[in-house]
Amino acid sequence: DFAEEGQRGIEPRNPARSLLFHAMASPNVVLDAAGRPLASFPRQEELEKLENYVFGVQPPTLLDLINQAQADFLAIAVFATEYRPGPETVHRRHADLCFSRTGVSRVGTAPPLYLEQQRGFLPFVAEDDYGFRVLPARYAVYLAVQQQGQEDRFGPMNFSFRQRHPELFGGGEKGDSDRNFWVPLHKLFAGTECIQGLDLSLSLTAHHLNEKLRRVHLELQRRGQDTGWGEPDISQPPFQFAEEIAEWMPESEVGPGWLSPIPHEALIAAAFYQGKPLTFAVPPQPANPWAPSYLIESINGFRPAPEYVHVRQRLRQDGSFEDLNDQPDVASAANQGNYSAQHYLDFTGDGWIEANCPELATDIPRNIPAYSIVTAPDFYPNCDQRELLEWWLQRVPRRLRDRIWQTPPLTLSEERLPPLLQLAGADFRAEDETVTAIVCLPLARGTRQRSLRVPRTDRHSYLPDAAAGVFAPGWDVSRDQFEGTAHLAAYGLGSPFPEDAKLCAALSTFWPAVAPDAGRSFSRNFPTVSPMTDTEIKTQPWDGLMGPQLLTQDGQNVVEYASFDHVDYVQTALQGRFSLALTGQVDVQEYMRRVLAMARAYLGANIDPNERNWGVLSFGLVDSTALQLQAAQRQAGQVLSGQVYQVEFFQRGQERPDPRNHRQVFVAVGDRISIYVGSTPALLVNQNDQGWQLVLTL
Repeated sequence: DFAEEGQRGIEPRNPARSLLFHAMASPNVVLDAAGRPLASFPRQEELEKLENYVFGVQPPTLLDLINQAQADFLAIAVFATEYRPGPETVHRRHADLCFSRTGVSRVGTAPPLYLEQQRGFLPFVAEDDYGFRVLPARYAVYLAVQQQGQEDRFGPMNFSFRQRHPELFGGGEKGDSDRNFWVPLHKLFAGTECIQGLDLSLSLTAHHLNEKLRRVHLELQRRGQDTGWGEPDISQPPFQFAEEIAEWMPESEVGPGWLSPIPHEALIAAAFYQGKPLTFAVPPQPANPWAPSYLIESINGFRPAPEYVHVRQRLRQDGSFEDLNDQPDVASAANQGNYSAQHYLDFTGDGWIEANCPELATDIPRNIPAYSIVTAPDFYPNCDQRELLEWWLQRVPRRLRDRIWQTPPLTLSEERLPPLLQLAGADFRAEDETVTAIVCLPLARGTRQRSLRVPRTDRHSYLPDAAAGVFAPGWDVSRDQFEGTAHLAAYGLGSPFPEDAKLCAALSTFWPAVAPDAGRSFSRNFPTVSPMTDTEIKTQPWDGLMGPQLLTQDGQNVVEYASFDHVDYVQTALQGRFSLALTGQVDVQEYMRRVLAMARAYLGANIDPNERNWGVLSFGLVDSTALQLQAAQRQAGQVLSGQVYQVEFFQRGQERPDPRNHRQVFVAVGDRISIYVGSTPALLVNQNDQGWQLVLTL
């Protein structure tokens, strides 16, 4: 997928047409000319030097760059940047550098590990199934020009997506040709080789803030509640903090611009203030449907504070804590309020990256920062949100599409919102609505299409098309408003983030991020969209919780579930029981096959996914040689093709708590429907063991 117009090892100021750069930077270049595996690959700092050489081998003058801008606004801008194979680029004609003014890095418990062959990072920790490596993002500084979108020149990716899909956004959206984008023209780097006649010095500064706890207190007080804390305390750590979120990786080892979250022993921690556990007065909330989480309801879809707050650790008079999960009715205990609960921290946050180049400060005084998001781990690192969106929108039949998600699985790069309008020091503006868009260097007209038959990348992407858009509450970022303008902000996510990760996982039809779907794992029944297999939720569950178990009690079949109200992902995080050992093996093709199989299974069983009286008891992959499958195919007179899955539904009967353990619930089993689903609309259906029949769906 190297650009067909590339004619030499180094094409000045054009990485995509520089064969040497492509060979070094592309994650798909892993074989030599004879097809043998390469023995070594470039390190990060070597790629940085080579990239600088591409832009510096024939350095332009400052006047050249000003003339290239053709009277459009020029600025020094910071971008998250990544060299990508052709199918993942803005124009999809050949491999190219991609740029966004938003970078997405992810928290973890272990330091980052650069994988030279992949030219990137993955979160796995060898020999530790419960470890998460932090995932960095790379930032670089460019001289950039502000222009309205041009699909055939620089993009953005998925040009005018919101305008082209009024069925998703209700119409009235501006097209990208009417929006302003900052477009990179020339990379800036230190030394005499970047711009003729100048010896540049260049530095990057990162600013991040986690203000979730402060926002909890501000918003509850605004609503007339006394939380026990106010100013000046709530402006101090840990109510808000800027340290311990992210830092620059050593430039001597990796080159400049790599921002890494700081690894911590656990994904979250109990908050302390003035040497004591930090607690707050929990107000009563009798009408909260999501108890025992404390719900701070959004205001017309905007979240000025975390929507869900953990309140299950109740302070006793002697200073110890009572775990409300030990009470059979934990939801009522939380809803009654009038107690002090332990606050917890996560180490996520958001902020900005700014550049400083004194030698250009007079000629080009404007600096455009990048938006930096430090967010939760990605449990499906081999699945990107962009791939899911394109598949769902372009290739899934409409009848199935409408049954999968109630909200489209948008990527963060499709949002058109400015970030952090309320954060002091962040130079973002209300009109800065394209900060999450992805663009490329201006493309020469007539650039030819190359073959896109290349492998998908097997590495973490830190550009925003690999992150989830703004849902309710969302997985990666949320939104608030300031003076009537909506903006992105991380503080609307759960406090701490596992508190709403549970709801995201359970309510997968509402919040379609590429994230675990736990809809069938809890006693409270939710539709299942992207099911995990029985192995993935029972052998080594991603959330440390055993999935549903079919048992026999007093001659009756029952399903044992974890009580939804008692499932506590904050405790899971504290105890280090989250794992991506199995979910991390699922690639995007497998993820999409499961979504399609589940939607067809609901159709084949004639079950509305929103009917709460049917549950998914089992889901798994089936080998084509399995005797039970072969017998079912013979009986139904149909051989299934492709990957086959077995889905089992059951009609939910009476629910009762386990008398020996109130954290478990038994649900009686009524009718059962078993289904085999292949890669075509043909399904094999067997209700109550009455025999296998062929059913055709979409």
